[in-house]
Amino acid sequence: MLTRLLNAILRGSIARRWLVVVCSILISVWGVLNVVQMPLDVFPPFAPPQVEIQTAAPGLAPEHVERQISTPIEAAMNGLPGVAEVRSASKPGLSMVQVVFSNASQLQNARQLVSDRLQQLRTQLPASADSPEISPPLSPLGTVLQYAFTLPASATVDEQLRLRSVIQTTYENALLAIPGVAQVTIYGGDLPQTQVQLNLVALQKRNFALADVVQAARDSLFKGLGGVEVAGGQERLILPPTSSTATADLERAPLRSATGDISSLGEVAEIRPGAALRHGEATFNAKPAVVLMINKQPDVDTPRLTKAVEQLVEQLNASLPQGVQVRQSFRQAQFIDIAIRNVSESLLRGVVIVAAVLLLFLMNWRTAVITLSAIPLSLLMGLLLMRWLGLQLNTMTLGGLVVAIGSVVDDAIVDMENCYRGLRRNRQLPSPQDPLEVVFRTSVEVRQPVLFSTLIIVVVFAPIFTLTGVEGRIFMPMGIAYVLSIMASTLVALTLSPALCALLLRRSPLPGQPLLG
Repeated sequence: MLTRLLNAILRGSIARRWLVVVCSILISVWGVLNVVQMPLDVFPPFAPPQVEIQTAAPGLAPEHVERQISTPIEAAMNGLPGVAEVRSASKPGLSMVQVVFSNASQLQNARQLVSDRLQQLRTQLPASADSPEISPPLSPLGTVLQYAFTLPASATVDEQLRLRSVIQTTYENALLAIPGVAQVTIYGGDLPQTQVQLNLVALQKRNFALADVVQAARDSLFKGLGGVEVAGGQERLILPPTSSTATADLERAPLRSATGDISSLGEVAEIRPGAALRHGEATFNAKPAVVLMINKQPDVDTPRLTKAVEQLVEQLNASLPQGVQVRQSFRQAQFIDIAIRNVSESLLRGVVIVAAVLLLFLMNWRTAVITLSAIPLSLLMGLLLMRWLGLQLNTMTLGGLVVAIGSVVDDAIVDMENCYRGLRRNRQLPSPQDPLEVVFRTSVEVRQPVLFSTLIIVVVFAPIFTLTGVEGRIFMPMGIAYVLSIMASTLVALTLSPALCALLLRRSPLPGQPLLG
């Protein structure tokens, strides 16, 4: 059954050789369009679906955060379907819980399950803790770009204090509006705040407690509720006084003690602008800097997103204050560019080497055309099959294509050289056969070696498909890309190569005795 099918494919390809060539060209064009649309990334999606929950609890020590927040959230998440592991980290004033799902789970369904469970859990958390928040979905290697902002050594203290606020106002919301950007993180610099520096002597002299000062500062920031006055058939909007953090307003804030004494906040404290306590530092070239990191969502084309972000950052740089220097300190797409360049160089070298060998041994440019046509068509067909299977382009799949370049041309060389030799011998016979029949017969002769060689290679690569965990998710796409390419090359050797032999070698001169085989 298989023999009859293969014979029918070979005979049909030779009989309808022009149709085969046209279909090959159309498939090549389709493959090129497919490559342009396929998403590119550095590595395959090797991490399982996971959801991170962050809960801020100002003022709580790590052991209290662990006992009152992290542990209840962990217990609630353990019962969700598909959960493989739950991890947590408790820091001063912050709880981080990571829920890892099985590989078969869908990320969006997992996030919805976690969100529904958190709704039931909110009443069990301390009143001082903020509502738990689910972090945006991030790619395992989500940082696509990183920028460093620095000021010259002559910058004033006020300029240094305002740098982070200016960057956050200028870039954060604009970058988040780009489709595919999941998170914008800013490190380094100072966060401006209005500080109340107490004068303890004045505080004791006026018999005020620290709680009185805290209450006065809180009351000065109170935003009252508005309302509507209906009178004379009209409605008037009543607005509360707008709260202000200006130094003068805080200095005039009334300070009341438990005994009824009244004073102003400015009499017992110095109100001045300052910088909030830093929880980290960022430098660039050994200079203090503010670092801007852009993280992407999963399954987003990294080069396209990088290009969109770079264009927007270039536009926003013009609105920065004079003297701020912007440097790009990390670009993830650079690794992809290197991988694509390696594939292109390997393809070019393979074409040059194969063409040189064929011209040297057979002295016929037609044989080079027949053989070289198998390389791009096999790779493009392999890419089409990859997209059909839901795979994406990354450094691992591109590496598989690089390795396959040397193998995809073998089947075409075997078929072409046997046809070349058979046609030359046929012309030396007293009664030559029909050249098309010779092409068919010589293709049938190498049909089994071509199929068996492909089968042997697939068997050799079989162990890579048994890998599990992170190793399997990283290396399996490379093996799939390689196997699909050589399987496509076998199909090309059974269709396009005989068709081109029938077109180009049937009536062409065949000089010299072929030395191959």
